[in-house]
Amino acid sequence: MPREHGAWGILLIPFATAVGIARTWNLQVALLLVSVMCFYVARTSFLKQDTTWTLFLLAGSAACLAPLLGVWRLWWLGALGAAAAPLAFRKSGRSLVAQLIAVAGLTLTAPAAWYATTGNLDRHAWLLWGLNFLYFAGGVVYVKMHVAAAIRRKPFETVAEKISWGATNLAFYGGLALCVVGLAMAHLIPWLATLALAPVVTRAAIGVGRLSSQLHIKRLGWTEVAHSIVFAALLILGGWRV
Repeated sequence: MPREHGAWGILLIPFATAVGIARTWNLQVALLLVSVMCFYVARTSFLKQDTTWTLFLLAGSAACLAPLLGVWRLWWLGALGAAAAPLAFRKSGRSLVAQLIAVAGLTLTAPAAWYATTGNLDRHAWLLWGLNFLYFAGGVVYVKMHVAAAIRRKPFETVAEKISWGATNLAFYGGLALCVVGLAMAHLIPWLATLALAPVVTRAAIGVGRLSSQLHIKRLGWTEVAHSIVFAALLILGGWRV
């Protein structure tokens, strides 16, 4: 099983937000979920060079996907899978760019789930992908800021020093806030949906103020899990009209 526990959230929460907003659970969604999970676990087997389990899991994923393509004619699922495959079956990189590419691939479960529930790969599908990508990309930036501060091993003496160290984090979340407000002003997403990102935007600012050379990685990880659950719940309850 994959040891990257945070990646499970990046994989499944976008899926859950799409299903929750569509308010639909059917056989298509269940088959897609099993297919996605088999495909994701197969990635770990592939990276560990376990050919038997890799082939078995890929066969299971394909078996669940086949009726979605052949019976329900959800052809675009094949295209989404083809886009995700090169991102999934590659060695994980630790650079910011590599992790953001991974997030982009994992969050494709949002448009895939929306397509399976509604039969449409419309603007809602891509808006949900964009919102989930921005949310989890922000998590990558935020965690990297704290990890880098711990590696630094030098106490921060002034607020200005903390702001300078967290400049990338602040810039990202400032841009994210402007982007989400812009989407709401353009009537692409409901105003209530913007509240889904309000807690993490606030956290980003507070996190810079609390920067320290000491890192409590488990506490940081569980905090990210809690924020992800809140994000999903607020996004689902965001007053979408579909």
